[in-house]
Formats: sequence, structure tokens, C-alpha cells
Amino acid sequence: MVMIILQVIVGVFFIFTGSKIISGKMANEFERFGMPSIFNFLTGFIEITCAIGLLVGIWFPISAVIAGLLLAATMFVAAFILLVVAKDPFPKAIPAIVLCLMSIVISMSHLF
Repeated sequence: MVMIILQVIVGVFFIFTGSKIISGKMANEFERFGMPSIFNFLTGFIEITCAIGLLVGIWFPISAVIAGLLLAATMFVAAFILLVVAKDPFPKAIPAIVLCLMSIVISMSHLF
């Protein structure tokens, strides 16, 4: 039951953040990282699609496994970009790291 609640929370969170990214409201951040504007759409699309995958994964666990792993990879790359490319302070990467770990926990909970 706890995993289902976590899945719903993470899924809803990524629907909101993915929508915010895909709408272009975070375009300045992507420009700051030196990324082309297509990454706004791509990142938002991945987050929204995977968020739906997490929610569908309540009934079809393989969906949660795949979506969780893809979200974990996305958040890992986000943390890497914040720390290495943008040279931001570590606290700025904490949300991406926490979301990466939460996504891995969700995925692994469906495998074992």
C-alpha cells in the first residue's frame, strides 16, 4: 500500500513538472545548461509519459518498472548536469537525486 501511495505521489509530481517543462516555462534553465530547445520538449515528454506509466503500473507492474527506471535515468542525468555542467551547489541537485532514488525504489518494489 505504501508503494502505491509513493507511485501516485511521484506520478502526479512528474505530470506537473513535465507539463511545466514542456510548456517552456523552464526554457531558461535548459539554455543555461547549453542545451538546444528540443530538450525542453523531450524532457517534458519523458516525464509525462513515465508519470502515466507509473500510474498505470499500479495495475500493470511492468509499466511501473520501465517508467521508474527511465525516470531514474532522467533524474540522474539532471543531477549530473546541475553538478558538473552548470556547477551548481550540491543542495540544488538534491531534489533530482531524491526523485532518482524514489524512482528506483518504485521500480525495484515491482521486481521483488
